[in-house]
Amino acid sequence: MVFQDPYFHALRRRLEATPYETFRRQFTERLHAAVAPKPRPPHLSAEEIEERERWLYKEGLDLYLPVLRIILRALRREIETGLITQGELDPEELAFATYQRALEELRLLPQLPRDRLAWLRHLARDTVHRAALAQHSLHHHPIPAASSVTALPPVPQPTIARLESALADPDLPLPDDVIDDPEARRVLDHFLDRLPERWREIYLLAALDRWSDDEIAAITGLLPDEVRAIVHATVRFLRAWIEEIATEAAESKE
Repeated sequence: MVFQDPYFHALRRRLEATPYETFRRQFTERLHAAVAPKPRPPHLSAEEIEERERWLYKEGLDLYLPVLRIILRALRREIETGLITQGELDPEELAFATYQRALEELRLLPQLPRDRLAWLRHLARDTVHRAALAQHSLHHHPIPAASSVTALPPVPQPTIARLESALADPDLPLPDDVIDDPEARRVLDHFLDRLPERWREIYLLAALDRWSDDEIAAITGLLPDEVRAIVHATVRFLRAWIEEIATEAAESKE
């Protein structure tokens, strides 16, 4: 879903074309205005709350694209269950609502979560589900039976070769020609859906967003070596699955 979603890639390019500090400033100003101040809880000092808010406005917003990926996947699940239809909910508004809830929680939590990506993931999923339920209640869409998992259609040989080359070295990020190839993105999405969510998110942070192991470790609570081990394991699975479709393609020609 993430790799083949044109909305995600259009937004990614738009953010790349916008000075990041401008985006961050505009987003934080809107966020600060949207969350009304509340009485300070007794277990936190004013300085601790300010420090937490600074974390959200800096490191927390560095996770904007990963959070948006989580939202797009969650939207797809809600569409598949029939709660909403395509285009009914705005992913960027849901991302803003997620950060709004994060800011409200930061001002109340006894301590910051160790795995902050998992915390934001939970908020994002829950925000999407609440919005989908509210939208469904407005329009009363019929809920169809759950759809079965779709099989991967035949993959052209050039795409297989491109993916094999891109995944040859697990320490290198995905090259732009793979990210820009709709067919390669479709295959990667199909296989990434088979992985545990945490593995998928860590791999995408490394391979797509090009975060360092230290940066990923800082927001997941893992050690850098553990991050690299997950990335390597993910690439091994992806290579094995791509080898399977390459073998199937070769046998179908015989």
